[in-house]
Amino acid sequence: MLKRFCFLILLLGFLSCSDNDPCDGNVDISDVEIQLSVENLTHEIHGIQTMDALVEFLNAHPIIKDVFFEFGGRPSENQVLINLQNLIQEKEFGSLFRAKSYDEFDKILDNDRSLRQFVTYGYLSNNPGKSLKDVYDIFSGSNLPNIPVTESTGTSTLLNYLSSNLTEQNYFYSLFEYRSEEKLFEDNLALLQNPSIDTLYQETIDLIDMGVVSYELDRAYARIQQYYPDFKLPKVKAVYSGFGSDFHFSDTLVVIGLDYYLGEEASYRPNVYDYLRTRLTPAHLVPQLIQFTSFKFNSAKEGKRTVLEEMISYGKALEFAKEMLPCVADSIIMGYTPQQLANATVSEGIIWSHFLDKRLLYSDNPSNIKKYVDERPFVPEIDKLCPGRIGQWLGWQIVKAYREETEVGFVELMAETDAQKILTQSKYRPRYR
Repeated sequence: MLKRFCFLILLLGFLSCSDNDPCDGNVDISDVEIQLSVENLTHEIHGIQTMDALVEFLNAHPIIKDVFFEFGGRPSENQVLINLQNLIQEKEFGSLFRAKSYDEFDKILDNDRSLRQFVTYGYLSNNPGKSLKDVYDIFSGSNLPNIPVTESTGTSTLLNYLSSNLTEQNYFYSLFEYRSEEKLFEDNLALLQNPSIDTLYQETIDLIDMGVVSYELDRAYARIQQYYPDFKLPKVKAVYSGFGSDFHFSDTLVVIGLDYYLGEEASYRPNVYDYLRTRLTPAHLVPQLIQFTSFKFNSAKEGKRTVLEEMISYGKALEFAKEMLPCVADSIIMGYTPQQLANATVSEGIIWSHFLDKRLLYSDNPSNIKKYVDERPFVPEIDKLCPGRIGQWLGWQIVKAYREETEVGFVELMAETDAQKILTQSKYRPRYR
């Protein structure tokens, strides 16, 4: 069982740098000047009032259009029609068209909960006021199963039918999350004109200081360039889009969805699990971006990996973020609350013993990676107070020990792909508190 106590001095150590530590890290960047381009587009987006203005803005920013306003990654209309044709031929789905009453329709869905979710969840969630009876009326009144489909006509007869029956078209297209480009423009303009989005804009500019974000990125990128002189600075753009996305990340362009990172003070939060929301705050924004940046430099074994290899890979990513952001608290780097970090730290020996006793380190079972390394609110296999991603945190402790023990250079550390070598040479021993 995890220990339920921790000392105040331990918490203070997590929350701040000591007076003797100027947070300069191991790299002198006092004379480094970089030309980081940061463009805050939130004000421009807020000023969009017409369809022409929206079209002009999104066409000028294709990545933002695709990633943050949902234009990208959509299936083609023809693919949706092919998928719908195939779906109608399936026994379970086809039976919904043949239900002779609402009660029979409801009974079919009761016998197949996944089918119920598929045909009702998205439609009812996006159409307040609609009910299962409305879904039944669409199926019972549809002639879709009788539409002739031949090789010569392809999907044209199905398209013609749906174009003449817009209620059915809207419903069946929604099953595949398909919207035409015209419909997406209409929906996004309506979204930007919603009073709630105006509140979101006001809170975005109130709660996130882009001057601070720009400065922190500037200093972090300066450190990266000291280690990796060939590193090319990406352009950075900031937007808000009603939670369209949190980040777009590439070598040349980073786009930040600021509305994702407003924190607990915001009136609206992204629709994610509560345990994930705890690290969607202004303080976490830059550390998460720098962890994404680490993937460019963090070499790892290709193919199937063991729990240990996953732990060390994540541990190196966390160490990268800490190296580039030396004044950021470990709890923020890790994405834990101070209490979660304290729980892990005071119980490090118990956690390590669990990994050894259960022979987890060399397991390549995906289930073990999901339980101990991937996202979870907590790890009940160890204790209900053990935070999720505990394998990542433990990997970070091993990487720290490896650096201290071997005095390996930072670039060499990031290039190392042998997780067993890192563990062995770290001479890692957990701290028992």
